[in-house]
Amino acid sequence: MNNLLIQLKDISLSRNDKSIIRDMSLDINSSTVLNIYGHNGSGKTTLLKILTGITEPTSGKIINNIDQYGSIAYIGHKHGIKNNLTLNENLLYGDSENFYNQNMIDKVIGKYNMGKYKNYLAKNLSHGQQKKISLMKANISSSRIWVIDEPYSALDKDSVCIVDQSICDHINSEGAVIMSNHELIANKPFNINNIEIN
Repeated sequence: MNNLLIQLKDISLSRNDKSIIRDMSLDINSSTVLNIYGHNGSGKTTLLKILTGITEPTSGKIINNIDQYGSIAYIGHKHGIKNNLTLNENLLYGDSENFYNQNMIDKVIGKYNMGKYKNYLAKNLSHGQQKKISLMKANISSSRIWVIDEPYSALDKDSVCIVDQSICDHINSEGAVIMSNHELIANKPFNINNIEIN
């Protein structure tokens, strides 16, 4: 049974007298995947930031039914990793107050086929490998909702399959995933609700 996690009611955002998002309503339920898609400048990233609480809407209401610290894992364009830490250190110290179990970290590093890079500094890894670190951070978190800006960018075919399996595992555990992309997403091993904004 799907439970309502977050609800957006008539959300609007304007900047410099320009309307970026207008009267957007959205229900985010457990065990679901939403793809927010549209052209550059359509407000995709802005909507994700409103969902995470980074950006305040001009009007409308956000109802968070899981209002607890760490309930949302946000992965933006900049990945949220430290370049002068190794892959392992980025995962181990992913939270400012706690550190994660090393066995859990080793499992997710293996899942993403990044074992040989475990002790490499993040700054010496490719853009795609850095993206995988940020995705692994979501995997080891206890966050019910993953919010990911363009999850498939910079990833090769094998890595896309790994991400898809991670999403499947997450929604099967009553999590939810909200992602943005430039286009409609189909032919995935999970049901996906595509929502176009323009």
